[in-house]
Amino acid sequence: MSAQAPCPISPARLLALAPTTTLRERGERYRGDTVTASIRELPSFDRANVRALYEFLLVVYDRSRADLERPQQGLAALRELVSSELFTELLARVRRLGATLRAADAPMSIRRSLHDVRGGSLMALLMHLDVIREDEALPNDLQRVFILSRDHLKMMRNALHDLDPARYQLDLQGRAHSVALLREKWTDVRYAPGAADAPATTTTVVRFHCDFEGAVSERCMEFSALDRVIYNLVNNAARHSVDGRVDVVVRAVDDFEDTDLRFAVINRVSAAQQAALRERFGDQLSELFRGGFTTGGHGIGLRICGDFVTHGYARASLDDALARRLLGAELIDGCFVAWFHWPGRRATSEVA
Repeated sequence: MSAQAPCPISPARLLALAPTTTLRERGERYRGDTVTASIRELPSFDRANVRALYEFLLVVYDRSRADLERPQQGLAALRELVSSELFTELLARVRRLGATLRAADAPMSIRRSLHDVRGGSLMALLMHLDVIREDEALPNDLQRVFILSRDHLKMMRNALHDLDPARYQLDLQGRAHSVALLREKWTDVRYAPGAADAPATTTTVVRFHCDFEGAVSERCMEFSALDRVIYNLVNNAARHSVDGRVDVVVRAVDDFEDTDLRFAVINRVSAAQQAALRERFGDQLSELFRGGFTTGGHGIGLRICGDFVTHGYARASLDDALARRLLGAELIDGCFVAWFHWPGRRATSEVA
């Protein structure tokens, strides 16, 4: 862990959050392809808006990737793109996606998918694009745009399985993904969660603490599922942090080659926030993962996390996953701590 910014919760306290002896009851590795919907299920106006967003992000991704070694040239190309009316219209399209999310009769599968289509890494990406449009970008902003656009495109395909069938099939192919990919995008970064209809005006610093080396997924599809969990938790933590900081911790629970990783996302909360949570949930804060509780959002993000972890460990229900402490939440020393588990494999050969 970083000596300059230690994690606010000790390793021993994080280890004590849940038992480690019942996690290895799993068979075939989870592919990450179950918390999804068909784009054909969306209302026609949502389908058009989602496709417009996806096509725009493909252009952003291609332009940023092409010029990673020439950041000034890459930023100039992106500035031309986001200075057009296309970008202004796109922002309006993204805001309109919220209408279906707020509709009481929308199926949960659709609400989950749309939540992450307009959530995920999108708001942080739009913040960087806005900085580029204002000609205030730094060279490393191009790298952030590349990472955030790459992640969001994969999360969109994960959430809507027939959005881009050809790339979806590529995402399902076996390819180990290293924890280094998480370290690259979450270590000491300024992050803006925002919302489609209320963009962030301030940023949060995210610190990454991890002494594990190895793979965290076996294919792009699984990695995008893991990303959907992490982005939902970081977005939630960043919105509610009272000191502008979020800590992401990754630790193996044992010394086996095939192990389980305990992820914890931590943010400091106010006395009023703690009181509100205690009043609603008492000592059962893990009930948050059932969804429905919100202070300005849609109350879906934590349920998405619960569904992925439940499926990832082949549990029969979210009730079972919560009972086994495969995921949970607690207030510890003035911090809100949300944790979950994910299979990992220690490094014995090179992974992506």
